[in-house]
Amino acid sequence: MKIKIEKPVNEDVAELDRQIFIPSVLVILSLVVFMIIFEAESKAVISSVFSFVTDQLGSLYIWAGVLGLGAVAWIGLGPYSKVKFGGENAQPEFTRLSWVAMFFCSGIGTALIYWSSIEWSYYYTAPPFGIEAKSQAAAEYAAMYGIFHWGPIAWAFYVLTAFPIGYAYYNRNKAALRLSTACSGVIGEKNANGGLGKAIDILMIFGLVGGTGTSLASGTPMLAEAISQLLSIEHTSSVEMSVVAIWTAIFVTSVALGLKKGIKVLSDINVLALIILCSIVFIGGPTYFLLNTFTDSIGLLVKDFSRMAFYTDPVGRSMFPQWWTIFYWAWWVAYGPYMGIFIARISKGRSFRDVALSVTLAGSAGCAIFFMIFGNLSLYSELNGLFPVLETMKNESASAAILGVLMNLPLAEIILPLFILVGFIYSGTTVDSSAYVLASVTSKDMNSNKEPSLFNRMFWAVVLGGTALVLMNLGGLAPLKTASLVVGLPLVFLMGIAFFSLLKWLKEDYPQDIAKVIATKNNGADSLETMT
Repeated sequence: MKIKIEKPVNEDVAELDRQIFIPSVLVILSLVVFMIIFEAESKAVISSVFSFVTDQLGSLYIWAGVLGLGAVAWIGLGPYSKVKFGGENAQPEFTRLSWVAMFFCSGIGTALIYWSSIEWSYYYTAPPFGIEAKSQAAAEYAAMYGIFHWGPIAWAFYVLTAFPIGYAYYNRNKAALRLSTACSGVIGEKNANGGLGKAIDILMIFGLVGGTGTSLASGTPMLAEAISQLLSIEHTSSVEMSVVAIWTAIFVTSVALGLKKGIKVLSDINVLALIILCSIVFIGGPTYFLLNTFTDSIGLLVKDFSRMAFYTDPVGRSMFPQWWTIFYWAWWVAYGPYMGIFIARISKGRSFRDVALSVTLAGSAGCAIFFMIFGNLSLYSELNGLFPVLETMKNESASAAILGVLMNLPLAEIILPLFILVGFIYSGTTVDSSAYVLASVTSKDMNSNKEPSLFNRMFWAVVLGGTALVLMNLGGLAPLKTASLVVGLPLVFLMGIAFFSLLKWLKEDYPQDIAKVIATKNNGADSLETMT
């Protein structure tokens, strides 16, 4: 009798889906090559697109932000609030601390450190609502406006797609973590699995590459400046290339360790390093000014929230909401499906209420702390003549201004290497989680026991880094803003379709008195847990 020896198959690795992978690669590489070869033409196109989208379609993003926040509040506090990803008996995979650390670190990256430090300067010199530049009112609004842009509406965009993607994956047993799958309740299974679904996923991939490239392009020069100061060398493009190489190495290490030991461990380390860094800066800086200004900012935020949320300035034409609020909403939308997939993947066993409240509130609070510490420190340095932030930004760079403020603090010799460590871990976590999601979308049969292949994740990491370098080469804020605006526009509609798919599924799965049914099931489960 012959014994047949079969080649072992790694059942834990998902197969590459070439029908999505190849078209996505061709579209992205074609665009990147065009931007490299035709740099001048690219800048002209970028300028035209930005003007058209912000002037003519900006209100679309404004309404998307308001309605998105309302939808998340309704899901999190309404009749379906107790529905769990994975069913009523599902248990969380990660502890709450690790869970929060993972979605917080993956959703913002080094861009938060960069913008929280200098965003106020743009508002101070060109404030909204007709306020006089560099006045007391301008300073007060400048300290507050960043908290608004990185607050509840931003994180609601993330949560909005996590609900339909997670419900489709865990509760409806769809073997794919894709935006097309989340839309299948409206567009139908046939279309979701056909050409339309593939087009949706390719668009989502394009959005994530553009959004992540924007984030890395703003954070990489800051890290390069920090390294230049630490090593006393000139800040050149070679240093920036080295930064990309270092966070790529961090990513490779994370890939080798996997999701639970890679991204999770990196996120845990990052949170610890952040706590140490923020504590040193908070205590060593103008502590009372930081607290008092933050308190004042919260008051302004509460008072003017609706005004800022609907602000388009059609008469004054200051372009403030177009250049800032609409840009940010487009950026969050571009990131939305990615973070929706990632939050859904790590939220098995958690209820809609837990996800809605935890992600929105914890995410907003974490960003607010950064603006309280780094933003108000930089503002204080400018107002009190401790460091010429505005002049340094004008004559050198924003990165030089950020580092200059920090180097004026006590324990600067500790702050600088810690700052670099945090920046690199942030970048590594962002690339790892982004590449993980891109690889998941371009993989077949991504059930809960499988992971994307190493090649797939590595490939997307290289693409993300290359896109960031191209955007940095084009220079200025305009290409970064336009990249987010362009990729975010169609995703606004797709996120809406995914949300209505979720509502359709929930009505089918809970046809009776939904509040009563869900409450009864969960109360029974709670009672059983208490007895055992």
